[in-house]
Amino acid sequence: MAAPPVPRSPPTREARFARRLLWLIPSTVVGLFVLSRLVITSDFVSQRIAERVAGAVADRTRASVQLSGMSFGLSFAPCLHDLTIYRNDGPLELRLVARRACVEQWASALGSGFRSVRLRFEETSIEAIGRTDEADRAAAVNVQPSAKTKVGDKKAALREIGVNFDGLRLRWQDLPLPTRFSDGSFGPIDGGITVQKRGAASAAIIAMRDPESGAEVNARANPTAEGWNLSAGIEGDLVPIFGSLLKFSNVDIQRMPARGRAGLNYVSKDKQLTLDLDHEEHDAALESDAVAKEALTGFTARQRLRAELNLEQRTLQVEEGLLEINGIPVILSVRVKPGETSPRFRIKADLRTTPFARLLKSVPGGERLEIARRISPALTFALSAVVGGELSEPDTWQPEVNYQFRSIDPQKTFTGLEFTQGPFEYFPLTPDGREEAARIVGPTSAPWVPYRRIPYILRRAIVVSEDASFPFHQGIDLEEGRAALQDAMLGAERPRGGSTISQQLVKNLFLSRDRTAQRKALELLLTFHMESWLKKNEIFALYANVIEWGPDIYGIGPAAQHYFGRPPWRLNPLEMAYLATLIPSPIPLHVHYERGSVPRRHLRKVHALLERLNRLGQLSDEQLAGAKGARLRFARRPEAPEPKDEEVQN
Repeated sequence: MAAPPVPRSPPTREARFARRLLWLIPSTVVGLFVLSRLVITSDFVSQRIAERVAGAVADRTRASVQLSGMSFGLSFAPCLHDLTIYRNDGPLELRLVARRACVEQWASALGSGFRSVRLRFEETSIEAIGRTDEADRAAAVNVQPSAKTKVGDKKAALREIGVNFDGLRLRWQDLPLPTRFSDGSFGPIDGGITVQKRGAASAAIIAMRDPESGAEVNARANPTAEGWNLSAGIEGDLVPIFGSLLKFSNVDIQRMPARGRAGLNYVSKDKQLTLDLDHEEHDAALESDAVAKEALTGFTARQRLRAELNLEQRTLQVEEGLLEINGIPVILSVRVKPGETSPRFRIKADLRTTPFARLLKSVPGGERLEIARRISPALTFALSAVVGGELSEPDTWQPEVNYQFRSIDPQKTFTGLEFTQGPFEYFPLTPDGREEAARIVGPTSAPWVPYRRIPYILRRAIVVSEDASFPFHQGIDLEEGRAALQDAMLGAERPRGGSTISQQLVKNLFLSRDRTAQRKALELLLTFHMESWLKKNEIFALYANVIEWGPDIYGIGPAAQHYFGRPPWRLNPLEMAYLATLIPSPIPLHVHYERGSVPRRHLRKVHALLERLNRLGQLSDEQLAGAKGARLRFARRPEAPEPKDEEVQN
């Protein structure tokens, strides 16, 4: 039999009060929360709060602030909408623009009394804009910095402030820059900036990351007792982060994985700035018509140096910095100091002893050269190059180049130029590359004219016309090179080439007609090589017997027969001088032969060359008079219309 239920006693007064209190507390909290949100989010209150926040930001940054409004998260963390912080500096206006800027870790910010604040910016850009007198600044809040609050005031000081951003872009437009730089951008990147202050010490920490490639840049800057220093590190592909900044260099850098660190230290007392750099790029890929005909891939480089800049004395110094390209080290030293009209500079580059075949193969495209495969691994090369003078006065530049070849094992050394001592296959240059069919040239071959059979006047006419210092230089004419560089810097309409006979021969034997830095580097190295192992008369004989003298005409022997029906040693001085003037443009100038006459303008060039030979004592007065009184008669004169007046030779 079940026990009867125990009757419940009615709740006491205290119990009823406790129950009501349990319901009342959360209801009150919820009510207060809802009421406070209704109050805070009202247009009037949020407008006032936005104005106070904008005023605080303006006072702390000494910049103007505008925003369209404000919203609050569940924890009442404020978010500023359409925020723009801008500052005018003369004709330039700098802006930070963000769709939203929200305070993170709001409880920590409240607990620290706003001495530690972290902000996250969304859809952010930093812009540099040419300032206009009238600017449209339609915004709900637009606040200028207060004149009463200055940077450094306790009211404005913050112990720590952090700014995080996603998709940050830097933009510049309408600035007084050259046209190709006047409009550009950088980014988007993710990252953050944190500024910390602990007593007298402070620091700024910067972190950037490309969202697609994952490349990262980290830096830290802080004041020191003497001044300040900055350390930075980078790792990853630089192109996604810095590619837009490099697009104006006319080099299409497609990939540049890199890693390294840099340190910058400034001593305010001495006004001395010191940069320490250890950086390397690997497996890079780039394209540029000025650098190489084909895309360069697998390119590696390293920079390791210390640069010291004195701002007071206006001096710059780099002592034995390391620049390594494709595994080839170059030691670089730079000195700059004030000069009379512009800074005086001295740059020295030393290529320490290196296997020459390896050096050739380190230049992109060099590994495909047959000559690079023929050279002994025991052959080494060293070079030292110096140039200095007034920076703005190219006439004062004094270049100097010294190089040396050595053999580790003389018994097993071969230069790769042995083929020039006998008949060899030669594939002449064409506008598109080289002819497919080989021609047999070289000593003892049928069309070959030995050096001793080339008349002295013809040799001198070619040398004076093409490379007057050929007997004296070591492959390059430093004065012509300096003048060519000066023409290029001054934007001459028709800058001189600056190539010597040795360089032209190297181009014809081994390289192409491309006007690229890649070809020029290979040309210089092979010119030094040829000048070191061949005699001057051997170089000249090769040159005269392989260069182009007209359509399908190669070598001085065939040229003399084609134009005048006689071998070179039977030509007169006028004919010799005429052949020398054909070398720069043999194909266009072949029209003289086709028409059977030489225009007066070109004939004046021939006479000027003869007069120069006379002044040098290499052509007598009688020979000069006879040559200027003679007529050029080609071996065959095809049917042609009567020459115009300007083509008459008399």
